[in-house]
Amino acid sequence: MRGQIKVEFVFAMVVFSTIVFFIASQTNVLFTGILTDSRNDILKAKGIAVLDYLVTSPGDPPNWENLTTANRVGLAAPSLLPYTLSKAKVNALQTNCTNLDVFDLGGYRLTIYDDKSQILFCGFRSLESPTAVVIRYVSIEDIEGNVTLEMY
Repeated sequence: MRGQIKVEFVFAMVVFSTIVFFIASQTNVLFTGILTDSRNDILKAKGIAVLDYLVTSPGDPPNWENLTTANRVGLAAPSLLPYTLSKAKVNALQTNCTNLDVFDLGGYRLTIYDDKSQILFCGFRSLESPTAVVIRYVSIEDIEGNVTLEMY
């Protein structure tokens, strides 16, 4: 009986190997999904922070639309009402979208709409769907509108 392997042992090894392979493959799939969800959550959190800063802060300096350079752009009008944007600041950002580079957004698309049409577009046009989308409803000098930040 030396040198012989029982059929039960071979069967047990095949079953054990199959279970180990299955667990290893499922673990890989699970962690890939977790990493993707984590990246999307981080991107959305950054988008929320940037968009909230844009619509609630006048910027640094507050009159940056009249200057050639700005430390940080903000679109809020100097009023007591929250989420009220200055039309002059929106127009200044339209002429120089590179002012948004200070936020280090990577791939993004920022659009501002009033009640009739699009009044600002910054970023790039892409055929792929965005990873994170943040929308804030605002008033642009007594005209209702919204600001949308899409991040890729």
